[in-house]
Amino acid sequence: MYLVLTAMLALNVSTNVLDAFGKVDSSLHVTLDNTVEQNAMAYRRFERAYAENPQKVEKYFLQADSLRRASDSLYDYIQHFKVEVAKLVDGDGYDSLAREIINKSDFDKPGQYAMVEVDPVTGEPNGEVLKRNIENYRDFLLYHTMGERGRNGGPGRVVRSMFNTDGGTNAEGDSIPWVESVFEGMPAGAAMAILTKYQNDIRSYENRTVTRLYQRIDANDFKANDIRAYVIPKSSYVIRGDQYEAQIILAAVDSTAKPDYFVGGVELGEDGIYRCTASGSGLQTYSGIVKYKQGRDTVSLPFESAFTVGEPSASVMNEDLNIIYRDFDNRYVVSAPGMTDNQLKVNVSGATVHRQGKFYILRPTADAKTVKVTVLADMNGRMATMGEKTFKVQRLPQPMPYFVDGGKQVSSSATPRKSLNKNTVLEIGYGEDGLLEVPFEITSFDTYILRKTGKSSGNKFSAAQLKLIGQLKSGDMVLVQNIKYRTKGGAEQLYQGNLALILK
Repeated sequence: MYLVLTAMLALNVSTNVLDAFGKVDSSLHVTLDNTVEQNAMAYRRFERAYAENPQKVEKYFLQADSLRRASDSLYDYIQHFKVEVAKLVDGDGYDSLAREIINKSDFDKPGQYAMVEVDPVTGEPNGEVLKRNIENYRDFLLYHTMGERGRNGGPGRVVRSMFNTDGGTNAEGDSIPWVESVFEGMPAGAAMAILTKYQNDIRSYENRTVTRLYQRIDANDFKANDIRAYVIPKSSYVIRGDQYEAQIILAAVDSTAKPDYFVGGVELGEDGIYRCTASGSGLQTYSGIVKYKQGRDTVSLPFESAFTVGEPSASVMNEDLNIIYRDFDNRYVVSAPGMTDNQLKVNVSGATVHRQGKFYILRPTADAKTVKVTVLADMNGRMATMGEKTFKVQRLPQPMPYFVDGGKQVSSSATPRKSLNKNTVLEIGYGEDGLLEVPFEITSFDTYILRKTGKSSGNKFSAAQLKLIGQLKSGDMVLVQNIKYRTKGGAEQLYQGNLALILK
């Protein structure tokens, strides 16, 4: 447009041509007025959306408000520029809106105002101030409103073209600055049309940008056409007296664009149901991602959860034999349905307790007649009593003594003489078929052989006892008596009875 106008200046511009510029200016104003009204409506929509949902709309609302202020600033400056030119061109009879120019053919006043008269604030020629304001607005659109897309993409080229301030050429083909190419020797009617064209471009591109910003408010929303109610329990296991807690949520899904579900890198079915075989025990965790479309982009949303695996168990108790043994490490396994091992705590009265692997080791105190065991569970920070049991304290059943030689039990009714030697050991216990496996130890025993008593301070024959055994004949008897034993860490006890060996 600028080149065409410049070329026309070399001709004798007719009144009809100048009138044509007036018509162009009027047409631009009609378009401009419509765009201004559309912008006002767009900003009102923005304000309502911001009032309804500030958190969601704020980012785009602030961008739109910044755009409005930048656009108004340049638009108002151009309007001021036009009015000042109109004053110079038409004197006291100028149009305050600078729409109806009387002296359209004035070739001097637009150039005078733009290139000779200076801005009272900056001291620069008014045309240079206008050029810088246009460039600042162009850069604002490129770098603040459009971002990377505007700097490198197609929209950036459009903005650079609309608000181009590159220089032109004169009639001789020489390069001249933008201000000179627009205003030097330019008829007032044509200069006004050019300035109105910039105003129209400002409002037009403002409208395009604010509309795009408004559309971006919902661009990243997840579109849904099916709404369902779900219950998410805090725990699927609750004991009596405890609180059941669940969150009721309303979930929206898009049945036409179902997400893709992945757990541990493995894609699930379209229903998103995760199934696995419980292996091991205790707390089992898993994690994954859900991929879904958000506009043109694919979004990955991570998640993680956990469940508890318990060992198969059943509790069968004999209420008539509800006892605990003194001087013995009684082993107990403690469990509660739905509870992991690390959620449980055991309180005991009448006994000491410590953990040994999966067992709780209970040992009654010396004067205890009963032992009370209380099991508690950590229910989200609150200790709940899961159950309690009281046991009667009893002494261990009396074990039976026997001799062992070379790993084999020695017969008491037909005892070979060679089985009673220095390596033969006196043991005491419940035997292979006993109900308990208790690590008893013999502390001492006596023998009565050939009417003589021999003593041992341990679980083997003493030298004196072996000497007497060596004098025995087939059919003679070895009487073992005063047998003393104890459990590990327990008090010494006297066996109530004797052990008789008949040599064969």
